[in-house]
Amino acid sequence: MAKRLRVAIYAPHFAEYSYRLAAGLARRCEVRLVLNRKDANQQWDLSWIPSSEPFDTRVRDLSIRRFGAIGLPSSFLDVLAFRPDIVHCHECPEYFTAGLMELLRLTSLPRVLTVHDAIPHSEGGSGTNSTEERLRKRMRAAATHITVHGQSCISDFRKASPGYVGEITSSMHGVLMVPRTDTAAVQSIKGRILFFGRMWAYKGLDVFLDAIDLLAKRRVRHHAVVAGRGPEMVRLTTRMAAMPTIETIDAYISAADTSTLFQSAEVVALPYKDATQSGVLASAFGNHRPVVASATGGIPDVVTDGINGLLVPPGDATALADALERVLTSRSLAASLTDGARETAQGSLNWDHIADNLFTSYRRVAA
Repeated sequence: MAKRLRVAIYAPHFAEYSYRLAAGLARRCEVRLVLNRKDANQQWDLSWIPSSEPFDTRVRDLSIRRFGAIGLPSSFLDVLAFRPDIVHCHECPEYFTAGLMELLRLTSLPRVLTVHDAIPHSEGGSGTNSTEERLRKRMRAAATHITVHGQSCISDFRKASPGYVGEITSSMHGVLMVPRTDTAAVQSIKGRILFFGRMWAYKGLDVFLDAIDLLAKRRVRHHAVVAGRGPEMVRLTTRMAAMPTIETIDAYISAADTSTLFQSAEVVALPYKDATQSGVLASAFGNHRPVVASATGGIPDVVTDGINGLLVPPGDATALADALERVLTSRSLAASLTDGARETAQGSLNWDHIADNLFTSYRRVAA
């Protein structure tokens, strides 16, 4: 029997993403996943995620404030002692991953880096200040192979890092926040629109509120749920309180409640002003819900207009309202888009499918 490839995934952030990827890869590789305890505890309930094959998971305290003096070197040892053929990391503006990749640069080990924001978005992304920008450059310089989420992101990466000479491939962002397999599906509520996530300015909450005002003036039946925390939630709280068709949830949301939120929506709104990819989009499709989304960054690589969602120009509240009205007032369109979202989740955003494609890249890089 041929030796199975050994892959170490180092993930101080993106715990659910990394766990689902590891579960998919375990069908083909020996996998060791190193997680940050704080991140793993705050994200999706990892025990809900099925895996057809076992893999090794190490959870460490990766923060100087949380016993990092022990956890950080232990996490590096977790990677090195595994004797991997490939080390796979995520680009994130922190010193742990940058330090590990620069340490591994002294070895012959191939270093794969997933870049979530090829070009940093306008707020809250990696590389939005000088310190983060330096860390981003260090990680990219240490990588032997880059993966991004969509073909458009490859172009963005080349613009942002023209000096990078390694291979760049597209590896789609798989589904997130998928409910437990033993949980009954929740029926969508007619007219419900969900706006979910970390409330940064680039997410376009103000554009969404303008669109909701238009729907109200047109007497389109709707109920909008705005769920999440962040600066825009604070800035726009007074305005939302005065809008009778908006319900706000500014609190911690459990894994079960998050899945229910997505499934209870008829459509999920992503009116981003700029973006590269979106975990909210992956979560909407994971829960078989269509989207109305801005045609920006890598979103059109996932959303096919009229198939699994509708695309609108970023920053255009009227176009957003028009698209939402189309979904809310056409039963046949809503059903067709819902079917498309389900097919996308089972196809290009399926983690086994993603892992198979990534495994092909691993073999090429390892060779």
